Amino acid sequence: MARGVLAAVSGCFLLSGFAALIYQTAWTREFAFVFGTSEQAVAMVLAAYMGGLAAGSAVAARFLHRVTRPVLWYAILEGAIALCAFAVPEALTLSTRLYVAVFGGQPMPPDAGDGVLTLYTLVASMGILLVPTALMGATLPLLIRSVVDRDEVVGSRVGFLYAINTLGAVFGTVVAGFVLLPTLGLRGTLWVAVATNGLVFVLAALVARAERTPPRPAPGAESRPRASWILPTILLSGFVSFGYEVLWFKLLVHLVGASVHAFSTMLASFLIGIALGSTLASPLARDRRTATRGFAVAQIGVALASAFAY
Repeated sequence: MARGVLAAVSGCFLLSGFAALIYQTAWTREFAFVFGTSEQAVAMVLAAYMGGLAAGSAVAARFLHRVTRPVLWYAILEGAIALCAFAVPEALTLSTRLYVAVFGGQPMPPDAGDGVLTLYTLVASMGILLVPTALMGATLPLLIRSVVDRDEVVGSRVGFLYAINTLGAVFGTVVAGFVLLPTLGLRGTLWVAVATNGLVFVLAALVARAERTPPRPAPGAESRPRASWILPTILLSGFVSFGYEVLWFKLLVHLVGASVHAFSTMLASFLIGIALGSTLASPLARDRRTATRGFAVAQIGVALASAFAY
């Protein structure tokens, strides 16, 4: 695709990541007012957030072959995310009323480890965050469909998009935790994220005017041999990675307290590492053999570095 279009799409995805992590930081803080600041509450909100991203990505992948204007659909999704963000505080208010109705009037506050409370937190978080986070998750497959026009560039361009989006997420986390929340409060912070989504909608809609219809998969492409081990391995890797995220948050709480600064510091550090790793690994993903070896080395490195960090 034209370099100018690729650069414009990348800029939009940078802003998209910026807005997404402002939402996550603010929503985690807002949910803490209802469900508490325990590690369980943080884990539940994180699970709901990541579950929505996964669901949106999976649904988008099923219909991707029918999409002829992926950048235009990306713009529409960004506008829809901004609209859904308005509904989250109202949904949380309803959840709070239900929470008080179910758990209020007791002689003692419910235990954070109580199974019923944990289930309520998970279901409420999933129900409130599913739609906006699913829309966020659908954006990456659409942009991949737009910028990947041949097999040789899959690793480099997907890795670059992932890195640029994660870099925007780093800025969103730091700005939300250290600047926006202390100065503008929750509502003002959410307005900044909504405005950013609105800006991305406008920019992507302009870029869509110049986009070409991406090539359809070649006949027989669906039957190409696939590595049967990679999906379960990636599943296990994601399980461990976000286990680390929750554990590192708990470690930082002991050092600096259960504040929004602790959460932002942990999340920003986590995302900076992901962005750096994606940037460094993208040029190496030229073929299956090199990518497989690099993946194995990365997993060993994660284990050793995580033990050292502890």
